[in-house]
Amino acid sequence: MKTIIYISFILLITSCNPQEKKKIDQTITVKKPQPVKHTAMENEYDYKKLIGAKTEYFDIKYFDEHKDQEENLIYTDKSGTHVNMFGDVESGYVSNKTPNKSMFTIYKQYNNKGVIYRKWVYFRNRGSAVGKKYEFDESGKLISEIDTDIHFKITPQDIIKYCEEKNIDLFSNYSYIERFVEENKSFYNINYRGKYEEKQGDRIIIQIDGTTGEIRRVVCINGKHNDSVETLYDAIAEKQKKEAEDNAYYKTYKGKKYTKKEWEIFEEEWHKNYEQNKNKGFWDDIFPQRKK
Repeated sequence: MKTIIYISFILLITSCNPQEKKKIDQTITVKKPQPVKHTAMENEYDYKKLIGAKTEYFDIKYFDEHKDQEENLIYTDKSGTHVNMFGDVESGYVSNKTPNKSMFTIYKQYNNKGVIYRKWVYFRNRGSAVGKKYEFDESGKLISEIDTDIHFKITPQDIIKYCEEKNIDLFSNYSYIERFVEENKSFYNINYRGKYEEKQGDRIIIQIDGTTGEIRRVVCINGKHNDSVETLYDAIAEKQKKEAEDNAYYKTYKGKKYTKKEWEIFEEEWHKNYEQNKNKGFWDDIFPQRKK
């Protein structure tokens, strides 16, 4: 009998204001994306093996003999590495090499004498730098070494794996990955052409927290001149929306209005009191006739 009465009371207080609850539920239209997972790797990442701190030299003679009229030398070598070189004796020389089936490009800049000036690895298709950046003086002596990974717990491999799971073609000319640090917080931007869920875009940008892997924002851009810019998901806006819902009136019971958080506390306290008093005359207070 006690159990039946208790269940009936719970059903009563959870349906005191069904219209308000329905209104709140209807405002939740965006499904929160799952975060990018970080996978610890015992071995060094491949991109860290692509360059080192040693001094290097540009083969000016070979370049001059094979360059085209626009001072460029572009070819694919026997291993499948795509090579793009350009420059002159006045401004110096630049080499970009993308290994076969690699997500990374090796960038090297030389002075006008062909001595290495700086080098690093970056995401292919004009993406951002990863790993260490090296800088040298005029003689080729190392003078600076900067680790661009230091602010990122989520690794480039984590991002690549996420893209593979979402069927994002990172080998497309429209795809590239940026990353940056802003106010001591790190972020990745995945840029590609295609779909995000059911939304088609000339350019989709997924912004990911570089520490937690949380999807921060998703934007869909269409039109030749970016005529249409639509935000598909915004974590900050969703958080503000949830806070507003939590602080809005959720239910009314016995003339008193409760926010969602207040209602949860009320339910918890009510259940706690019930458990404490169910064997201490609690039902006698509700049904005085039982005392007779």
